[in-house]
Amino acid sequence: MNPREFFAELKRRNVYKVAIAYAVVGWLLIQIATQVFPFFEIPNWGVRLMVLIIALGFPIALILAWAFELTPEGIKRTEDLDRPAQQQSKNRA
Repeated sequence: MNPREFFAELKRRNVYKVAIAYAVVGWLLIQIATQVFPFFEIPNWGVRLMVLIIALGFPIALILAWAFELTPEGIKRTEDLDRPAQQQSKNRA
């Protein structure tokens, strides 16, 4: 597979946007946890656990961003959204 095509497909499927949003929200949650958890006397392993869960969730979020698309009608599989466009181009020819 051509790397340009692969990165264009990542952009088309909004994987970049999900990665950036997940990283920003994850960073914000970690910052809040490091400030608030000691106030409630939650042990340090709680912050470590939160960081681990956020880190493990990152690849899962990217996989879901690749496979599904958020549309006005709800969450749809990306493959299902590609089919009507392919059928229209076949009908025009």
